[in-house]
Amino acid sequence: MNETSTTRRDFLKTASAAVAGVSVASLAAAQPADTAKILNYNPKMGYRPLGSTGFMISEIALGGHGGRTPEDRVPVLERAVELGMNYVDNNMASECEMYGAAMAKSSAAQRDKWFIGFASWPEKITSEYEDQLTPQGMMKNIEARLKTYRTEMLDMWRPVGATWGEGQTKIATLLMVNRKALDMVVSVFEKAKRQGKVRFLGVSAHNPKVFRRVLQEYPQFSVIIFPYLFLTEEFGGDSLLKLADEKKVGVIGLKPFGAGTTFGVKPQQIHGRVDRRAHVLLKEMLKERRISAVIPGVNIPHQLDENAKGSHEKGKPASDAEKQALLECTRNYHAHLTPNYQWLHQWERV
Repeated sequence: MNETSTTRRDFLKTASAAVAGVSVASLAAAQPADTAKILNYNPKMGYRPLGSTGFMISEIALGGHGGRTPEDRVPVLERAVELGMNYVDNNMASECEMYGAAMAKSSAAQRDKWFIGFASWPEKITSEYEDQLTPQGMMKNIEARLKTYRTEMLDMWRPVGATWGEGQTKIATLLMVNRKALDMVVSVFEKAKRQGKVRFLGVSAHNPKVFRRVLQEYPQFSVIIFPYLFLTEEFGGDSLLKLADEKKVGVIGLKPFGAGTTFGVKPQQIHGRVDRRAHVLLKEMLKERRISAVIPGVNIPHQLDENAKGSHEKGKPASDAEKQALLECTRNYHAHLTPNYQWLHQWERV
């Protein structure tokens, strides 16, 4: 380990302090009085409990998509810390490597500033790939991420569940996660936790049925991660949000801008652009108190400032301009959602 590495002992000390200062009686708990227990605390940023983990995370967090080199991630990480963000979630191995290298290069946003959620992509736990899964392979991927982030322990392993592919545009065609794979994941997680390599278990997916199975049958999962849009509504009496709240499981919302289509552009065109309507959408999403955090994609530091504004202005009545922005983005979303993102329509009700 180099000098910038976070030791297990030091990080557990920080984590224990965070747990001691946080009430997790409800996912809708108010911000605690003792803000000294919150990583990267900024009074303008809102913080919410991540399920029953004991951690308070910034309600606007940082995702892994975006960026091309560790050097361009350093200013993003450092600005995020300044704004009070403390949760980062990385998916693909290349993203994890890039962010791990950027943290090592940074003087103000190193590993100890972050609650890190990470996947073991390209490993997938869906039924289509489950014959390729082994406990040894899963543990090997976890250990590879420890090296990537130059640390002895990571916060949350969240294997990737249902992804999408050709023809997978509706729930019936999305890949499912079977009990065989989930049993294996839980077994590997419990071993990794005993060894002090991982603290919590989550899962990300694009198929709502995956989360119902996880929440109803596997109490080892602390967090679920799924697409959450600015126009998402609760699905009556069969709400996934209600079930997660009852189980005290944290909820992280992905793809809040519909891969950029809410701004009337294709996903690849969003790079480097700042749309001044972004904070309006995030402000709308944060009305839902059962969401622990929303993770918008970020390419440049200026996008972080726009996103953070959604938390800063949370609770303020919508102006006429903001109401108009919501109408425009709703029209854009329905008009520009590309064929390979049609499955997002399945997440308009949760």
